[in-house]
Amino acid sequence: MKRFFIFGCFLTTLFVACSKTSNQNPQNKLPLTGKWTLTETLADPGDGSGKWTAVSRQNYFYLRLNTDFTAESNYIQFSVLEKYSVINDTTISFLFQNGSSKTYNYRIDNTSLKITGGCYEACGAKFIPASQ
Repeated sequence: MKRFFIFGCFLTTLFVACSKTSNQNPQNKLPLTGKWTLTETLADPGDGSGKWTAVSRQNYFYLRLNTDFTAESNYIQFSVLEKYSVINDTTISFLFQNGSSKTYNYRIDNTSLKITGGCYEACGAKFIPASQ
C-alpha cells in the first residue's frame, strides 16, 4: 500500500511539473491585429548575403490585420490582400483578391512583427505598430 502511495505522489508531481506553462508574458507581446508600418525588408540574392535593410519611406507602407480576419496593405508583396488566417504561433496564411493564398512564417514580440518566407531565397518584412 505504501508503494502505491509513493507511486501516486510521484505521478502527481510529474504531471504538475510537466503541465503546460507559457514562457511568454502576454503583457509584453503585441497583438497581431492592428495597423503595422513597414520598417525593414530582407531580400537575399541567393548566396546567403541578404541582410535586413531599413526602408527609405518611413511610415508609408502598411499592413492592417483586422479582428474579423480581413486584411489590407499598400506594400507590394501584400498589396491585394483580402483575408488572413493564423495557422499556429509561427505560421500565417494570406488570401489574396484573385483567390490565391500564400503561407508565411511570422514572429511577433514586444516591438515588432516579422513576416518571412514566400520566396525562393530568404526574404521578409519587418513591421512596427503604426502610430495612428
